[in-house]
Amino acid sequence: MNIIDSEALELLEFYKIKKYITNFCYSNGAKFKASQLSVFEDNEKLFLELNRVSELKGIISSQSFFPDIQFEDFSKESSLLGLDGSMLTEEQLLLIKHATEISNTIIRFFKNKKGLLPYLSQFSDNIEDNKLIIEEIDRIVDFDATVKNSASKELQKIRKDLAEKRRESDAKFDRQVNELRKLGFIRDNEESFFNGRRTLAVLVEHKSEISGFVHNKSETGKTIFIEPGATININNDIAELEVDERREINRILRELTNTLRPFSFQLKQYNELLIEVDFLYAKAKFAQLINATLPLISTTSELKLNKAYHPVLFLQNKELKKQTIPLNIHLQKDNHLVVISGPNAGGKSITLKTVGLLQTMLQSGLLVSVADNSVMSFFKGILIDIGDTQSIEHELSTYSARLKNMIAILKTVSTDTLVLMDEFGSGTDPELGGAMAEVVLEELVKAKTFGVITTHYSNVKLLANKLTGVSNGSMLFDLETLDPKYILTVGEPGSSYTFEVAERVGFPKDLIARAKEKIDTDKVDLNVLLAEVQQQKTKLNEAIERTEHEEFLKKISKEKYEVLSTNFREKIERERERKIELARLADFGQKYLRLLEDWNRTEDRKSVIKRFIDGITAETKKRKELEKQNKRDSFSEKKVARLKPLLKVGSKVKILNSSEVGVVETIKDEKVNITFGILKMTVNIQNLELVRE
Repeated sequence: MNIIDSEALELLEFYKIKKYITNFCYSNGAKFKASQLSVFEDNEKLFLELNRVSELKGIISSQSFFPDIQFEDFSKESSLLGLDGSMLTEEQLLLIKHATEISNTIIRFFKNKKGLLPYLSQFSDNIEDNKLIIEEIDRIVDFDATVKNSASKELQKIRKDLAEKRRESDAKFDRQVNELRKLGFIRDNEESFFNGRRTLAVLVEHKSEISGFVHNKSETGKTIFIEPGATININNDIAELEVDERREINRILRELTNTLRPFSFQLKQYNELLIEVDFLYAKAKFAQLINATLPLISTTSELKLNKAYHPVLFLQNKELKKQTIPLNIHLQKDNHLVVISGPNAGGKSITLKTVGLLQTMLQSGLLVSVADNSVMSFFKGILIDIGDTQSIEHELSTYSARLKNMIAILKTVSTDTLVLMDEFGSGTDPELGGAMAEVVLEELVKAKTFGVITTHYSNVKLLANKLTGVSNGSMLFDLETLDPKYILTVGEPGSSYTFEVAERVGFPKDLIARAKEKIDTDKVDLNVLLAEVQQQKTKLNEAIERTEHEEFLKKISKEKYEVLSTNFREKIERERERKIELARLADFGQKYLRLLEDWNRTEDRKSVIKRFIDGITAETKKRKELEKQNKRDSFSEKKVARLKPLLKVGSKVKILNSSEVGVVETIKDEKVNITFGILKMTVNIQNLELVRE
């Protein structure tokens, strides 16, 4: 069976997703693949595809290098190359050369990224790069799609002769122009071209005075275009050489085509590779556009969507600068069906379509707009009954059409199918439709299928509360403003707010009261109770969100304070050390200024030298002592840092170099109060050692 039928894809508006991806494709081949995008039948290929798109999206998001894949399809050229006796033109050869260069770059890129891109790099496992194709084409064809003079000695000679003949023809033609211009026989626009030959624009009254071949006449009849007789023979030689040139070029191109023919299959591989990478890249670009990710893929049936968005709605709202409310829903073995109720226009249908579209996208090899901690699986069938499916062609009523869909769904459901049904049981008498809906719901539970169902029927809500594996859900609604919140909450059914909305819009209160009297009192009480419960839950959720936000702000403020406090202390310590260093340097300066004065003033310079040496010796000794002290301080700090977490009230300790064991009474900073029998002492942590039990 098909995993999902075409009508269901249409209802989910999957065609809009395909259009986005098609627009991101560069080549016609990739655009065609995007237009044919559908769900995978093979789960292994699907898993590979998803991971390849995910790797490409990672490259795009990190702005890492990826080879340029802008190319023109060359499937026609590669197929033509495979035919014996065929000849590729200069333009076709340049197309193949350019595509081969891109293919070589991509293949080498994937080969070098096997560790970082394990799924994409598999492209390079069974295909090799090919420099020979590029070298052979480069040897013959120039960048402007002309065959090079160096392609053959014969071509070189022909073109040399052509150049000489053309120069000779131009010289003769220019002499003729100068002579006739002096005589006034030609017009200002003295020349034109016909069939590649230069002609003179001669005034009709002087045509008999000029020998040559008439090629054309102006519409007014006042100008005759004549090829001068002096250049006819040489132009004939040029035409013959041009034929020889084209013949030699064709011979060279045919020979080059024969040389490349063994690579026709490899070029077909290159074309398929580039189209596939182009298609994958378009999927990755779309994933980036909708903030899509690859969820965890479960081997058992599970659907856990966290912060899920309907991608089309998300893009529309983004353009309108509106917020899109995310969806959270979790279906698993023990809770595989959710029955969603609530008022119209509250978001039930969009919730249903979001689940269906995201599941279809995933199984078509697309990343989905969910949080990366979401969990999804591959279903063997996605069964959908959404909206008015009335069939005019088969003259079926709306209810009949819905029943037909239900029958088809019930025949197919299993533990690995996903069912999505909107307005469950609608289209007929509410009481009878509700009864039919109950029966269908019971059958879905028996089949243990996964599904999301929307309904207004109270009996279905009550049944969902009793059945194992089924949960009620509701779309939150603001009872004060009667505005939908578009938030799904699972756990209790929702009210339809029928009377509340009627009262809000000004419907007469006495008519509302009479309407309430005409229906089952229990239903009214249930609807009121559901509305109150939902309102209380909404307020509770808002209070929880506010509290969590306040806690978050407090945490951020505390962390900011601690960072600023630490930075301030470090700054003070650095400033203190700088002042000490400046003071020491100032002291040095004063000492050696005095030594310099004494050196210049006294004749007993030996005493000055001795004082200098003594000063240096004392300073060196002082520095060594300071280094030792710093080492001791560092050792003490490390010891305190190591020992302090281990110490607690009741710990047994000894003072260094002592055998008496004491018990820790209190600890404050680095001071520890210890009891040795009846003796109490306060000791620094660095002077203690822990006694192990």
